Amino acid sequence: MRILFIGGTGEISFACVEAAKRAGHDVTLFNRGQRWDARQLGVHHLSGDFGDDTAYAKLSAHHFDVVCQFLVYDPGQADRDIQVFSGHCGQYIFISTASAYQKPCPTPVIAEDTPLDNPFWAYSRNKAACEARLLGAHEQGDLRVTIVRPSHTYRTRLPSTVIPGDHLAWRMMQGKPIIIHGDGESVWTLTHADDFARAFLHICGNQQALGECVHITDRVGHTWNRIIRTVAETIGVTADIRHVLSKTLAGYEPAWLGPLLGDKSNTMIFDTQKIEKLSGDWRCEVTLEQGIARAWSFAAARLKNDYRPDPAVDALIDQIIFEQK
Repeated sequence: MRILFIGGTGEISFACVEAAKRAGHDVTLFNRGQRWDARQLGVHHLSGDFGDDTAYAKLSAHHFDVVCQFLVYDPGQADRDIQVFSGHCGQYIFISTASAYQKPCPTPVIAEDTPLDNPFWAYSRNKAACEARLLGAHEQGDLRVTIVRPSHTYRTRLPSTVIPGDHLAWRMMQGKPIIIHGDGESVWTLTHADDFARAFLHICGNQQALGECVHITDRVGHTWNRIIRTVAETIGVTADIRHVLSKTLAGYEPAWLGPLLGDKSNTMIFDTQKIEKLSGDWRCEVTLEQGIARAWSFAAARLKNDYRPDPAVDALIDQIIFEQK
């Protein structure tokens, strides 16, 4: 198939590009070409700024079997894609987010028909609004759409809570305590990007996926306590964990409200029957320990390259921990 990736260099999309190329597809990337040379992977490259409407409109001069959209975050961008790609692709795959599901979670296990209603995070509400626009275009026959909802998918970044994974690892290596929201016993689903990419390829060109919403996630979860301790064990240190209520953390930094109350503080376990059916019984193969070890190989290289965390954020973490005593 001729597959276009809008983006293609991110934590999820890069793995999908690699998998599509290995499978023998004719792959094209649209991006600014600043992160790596597309020729290294043997893929085509259309250079352009996603924010430049004129450059972006030129994509309508091409026809692709599948367009994979990783960069749309608001309804206006979705409307632009409907204009650009209607009549110019066989399938349009929109990467949404599992964080859009209703919070607090109404059921122990989340399925694709769980309502989309996240009052805590504008990012999630915008993604849900994009879905509505695109599915409307599908129903009207303008664009053949598939919605994919990933949850926490990782490749080069260690899973963490309120700070980036590199910062988390740095604090551990410095012997500094780290924060886990709540009591750390909420269950969180992590999916390695290599597993995601295998399932994603089964969606590409799949006629049964047209007009459908499907999440691509592992079907098992782990407590945050286990996740963070596994990170520490992989690094070779002992985690000094301090538990702090999510609402307390959001009181220190309002930007944490959405990612915590709208996502990570909830137990997120997914019914994966739909993706398994569409993909021919796909299963995740990368274990928690294997995935974290792979991510640590990237993070360790960054930390060795004179990594320093944001001093203001690090000081805030120290302040929060001190004030909980």
